[in-house]
Order: sequence, then structure tokens, then C-alpha cells
Amino acid sequence: MRVEAYRQFVGQENGSPSNELVRAAINSNKLTGGNKFVDEIENRIGTRVETRKPGRATT
Repeated sequence: MRVEAYRQFVGQENGSPSNELVRAAINSNKLTGGNKFVDEIENRIGTRVETRKPGRATT
């Protein structure tokens, strides 16, 4: 049931800002949430998942 509800949600063409945010996160395998949440997930899985601008990082 949950899988089917998720498929229906993702397949909607609503276009609301929150739906677009979630859809973009799903498509790019990124998280939605604040910095504290993202930091906690990164610490737990040991991988950076923060959304960054494209291009090379400068130091």
C-alpha cells in the first residue's frame, strides 16, 4: 500500500513548490530538510549528501 501511494504521489502533475522540491530531491537522490538534519544523516551513513552548486569546489 505504501509503495503504491508513493508512486501515485511522485506521478502527480500538481506543480506545487513543495511537490517540486520533493520531486527534485528524489530525482537527484538528495535530502529535503534543514542543515542539522542533513548533518545528522551524513554522520550516520558516513557519506556527504548535502546539495551543492555544480562545479568545482574552491578552497
